Amino acid sequence: MNTATDPSTRKTSGAGQEPPRSSNTPYWLSNTLRLLGMVVVIVWCLFPFVWMFMTSLRSGAIALTNPNIFVGPFSLDNFIQIFELDFQFALRNSLVVAGLATLICIPVASLAAYAIARLPLKGRAVILTLALVATMFPPVALVPPLYQMYQQIQTWTGISLLNSYSGMVIPYVALTLPLSIFILVTFFSGIPRELEEQGKIDGATPWQIFLRIILPLAAPGVGTSAIIVFVYATNEFLLAFSFAPRDLNVQTVPVFIGTFQRVGYENPIGQVMAASVLVSVPLIIFALVLQRRITAGLTAGAVKG
Repeated sequence: MNTATDPSTRKTSGAGQEPPRSSNTPYWLSNTLRLLGMVVVIVWCLFPFVWMFMTSLRSGAIALTNPNIFVGPFSLDNFIQIFELDFQFALRNSLVVAGLATLICIPVASLAAYAIARLPLKGRAVILTLALVATMFPPVALVPPLYQMYQQIQTWTGISLLNSYSGMVIPYVALTLPLSIFILVTFFSGIPRELEEQGKIDGATPWQIFLRIILPLAAPGVGTSAIIVFVYATNEFLLAFSFAPRDLNVQTVPVFIGTFQRVGYENPIGQVMAASVLVSVPLIIFALVLQRRITAGLTAGAVKG
């Protein structure tokens, strides 16, 4: 049989054969569709913040009666009014509480996660499962026992955890620590052990290996955990309202916004949106700063040799 003239053989031969075209769509049209899809996603994600910002510039009556966010008049009265109500203290308190919770939770979670990922523990899966289950524990169930415990501590020692930063930071760390450990274990487990062995050969101590090699390589996980803890502590309402409801020295932004009072018959939606815009700015800055650290951490931490 002559296979040289066989059509099936000609089709399978690679010499001179044109690559099959998967689609007849023009190149410019596919790029345009991708660009439109990207624009739709960006607008979809940014529209809530745009709506919040535009509403903060309008009065409550106009914002409720006219849904068109681009219809004025616009002013900064809502921002001025919330600062007249001492909003700056609530913003300061939220940043302090969230910062303390993050500074305590992330180092503890990093050490615990590194130990779980590297030590030969038989019950590692059980520990991770319990940590994941602990993240699902409802905070509302903690309010009565914590409140009674704080009262007992004050009775026995004279230390008041109610209306204080510590009364909020302690449960925030307890609630975010399990999830932070679960996230960081995944990152630490993905780092090759050969890097630690190379560090030992170079004369580094275990603590130096952890700080200079492991942590920089696990920077994406550390940054992710830090963002989760910071955002949770900033947005949490129930525990903050239960333990520090009225004292402006410790009252956080969610409680401040939740206790806005009506001015006459006008709904304070403009003031609520103005406060929401201002509290969103530190979160955005925090995420951008950590994003730079995460990018730098991807290429840092290598050992010589």
